Amino acid sequence: MIKKLQIVLFSFAATVFNIVVTLICFAILALLYIALLIPHIPAETSFLGFPVLFVASIVLSFLIYQRALKLFLKKWPLSGQQKI
Repeated sequence: MIKKLQIVLFSFAATVFNIVVTLICFAILALLYIALLIPHIPAETSFLGFPVLFVASIVLSFLIYQRALKLFLKKWPLSGQQKI
């Protein structure tokens, strides 16, 4: 395979992986929020938790993405990869 095509495919797959992980994290955090916290807070302020959940899911997915990327590159190093 051409090196540029490998990079494009890797970037596309990594982006899709990151989006899917973000959606999964948001769904899990939202379910936990709805099940555990919504019954204990006032209805007028319950909507404020969802922006916090969104930011938390982005941070969590970023951490998962970093770990997965390190594991992937350790197992299948990209050709021509240089250490900086």
